[in-house]
Amino acid sequence: MFVPRLLKLAGPSSNMTARTDKGFPCLDLSDYLAVLSQIHAQGREGLLNEHFLPQHLGCFKDVPPSMWTVVTTISGPNALCSLKSVVSKSANMSNTDDSCQIMIKTHNYTRNVDLSRADEVILDRITSKEYEMLGQYLDA
Repeated sequence: MFVPRLLKLAGPSSNMTARTDKGFPCLDLSDYLAVLSQIHAQGREGLLNEHFLPQHLGCFKDVPPSMWTVVTTISGPNALCSLKSVVSKSANMSNTDDSCQIMIKTHNYTRNVDLSRADEVILDRITSKEYEMLGQYLDA
């Protein structure tokens, strides 16, 4: 499970305990960000799960953005078409449509997330190296 591994990576100094009231280990957003911040402060962010691994330590570690054919945000005007062309070729997907919208089956749970100022500060700090590397590719 992800949360126990995250807490283990943060180490005993995290003093964080996962909630289990939902039947599985869970952290609320502020606690999750605090644990991530501790992991980054210890220089252990390179050991994070590939879904949460900072991009400068993952796909751009050995091949910088300048050497990629396309670097964009998911909201970029051609992002979905570019992604579709790669995914369709490698996975032989038939669940794409002509407007380049990828049909992804997922849960329909949506919720607005209100970040506290402290949460925003943590997010800014732990993503600063990614934004430094990718800034020129982001929409203004």
